[in-house]
Amino acid sequence: MGLTLLILATCLIFGAIAYFAARGPLPLPDFREEFRKTEPKRFSPRNTLFIIGPTANHNACRLQRRLLKPAIAALISEDVSVIEVYGLTQPTKNGEPIDWLDASLMRHAMDAEDGFYVIYVDDDGKTIFRSEAPMLARDIIERARLGGDIGPGGGPKKSLVLKKLRAA
Repeated sequence: MGLTLLILATCLIFGAIAYFAARGPLPLPDFREEFRKTEPKRFSPRNTLFIIGPTANHNACRLQRRLLKPAIAALISEDVSVIEVYGLTQPTKNGEPIDWLDASLMRHAMDAEDGFYVIYVDDDGKTIFRSEAPMLARDIIERARLGGDIGPGGGPKKSLVLKKLRAA
């Protein structure tokens, strides 16, 4: 009985080898293409506006989100991403959570470990501006040298909220 099983196993092994040898070589170029398609994109901080703060409910963070609303169309047209990093919570990119990005590492990499920051990194990977106070949408567009239109309410009038904050 044991000898019969040994002969059957040997036949199966040699049959499998003959089957794969007859099929030809493995399609490695196709495999490489499929692997490249499934490979996640690498993170690049280029052309990105960072809003970094201690918590999402921090006054400066809430104010910056409110002040940034008129510039959303201009940011989209210029293909600028907005990454928000608040405390140790999961960072978001354009409102979508980034699962793999660690908030503390991002804060350390951007040299913004304490407090509130608005940082813009251009297409070349250079930091164009860095502010520790909330900024008006038109100031962000001007300093980032983006050509987009700010939209309604973003014209030449001064922000009363920022005026009150500067006076305080």
